[in-house]
Amino acid sequence: MSNATEAPIVHSLSTELPGDQSAVCGGRMWMRTAVTALCWHGDVLRAVEAITRLVDNGVRHGMPDEVPRHERRLSLVAALTEDGELLIEVSDLNPSFPDFDAAVRGEKGRGLWHVARLGARVIRFLPHEGVGKTVRAVLPPGPVDL
Repeated sequence: MSNATEAPIVHSLSTELPGDQSAVCGGRMWMRTAVTALCWHGDVLRAVEAITRLVDNGVRHGMPDEVPRHERRLSLVAALTEDGELLIEVSDLNPSFPDFDAAVRGEKGRGLWHVARLGARVIRFLPHEGVGKTVRAVLPPGPVDL
């Protein structure tokens, strides 16, 4: 578990979504808007696919059974760095992530492996306050698909 040093953030947007499968569609729509508002110079479809996988993982693995359904939430952040990278973060309510590195390598599930195959650096970290964890995908700028 590492929190890689990134270039300073110049703009960021955030939202919260319910911790259920409706968040997957909501996350996709939100990301399309976020990358446009942030003026990120990169492949929007890769960003949308990355948030889809991260949100799906958060819904499936990040909602402890003891948390009542009406309290299950995901927090999403999209941020643009000075270097033009897009930081995508999904925070859930479960601090545990056994075998995170194996998951990124595709040895345990395919979600994070797929995000890494999109060209993202994938890390996780625990929040400074509160509960749960954050999984971050960092996408480099690149050609823009129109």
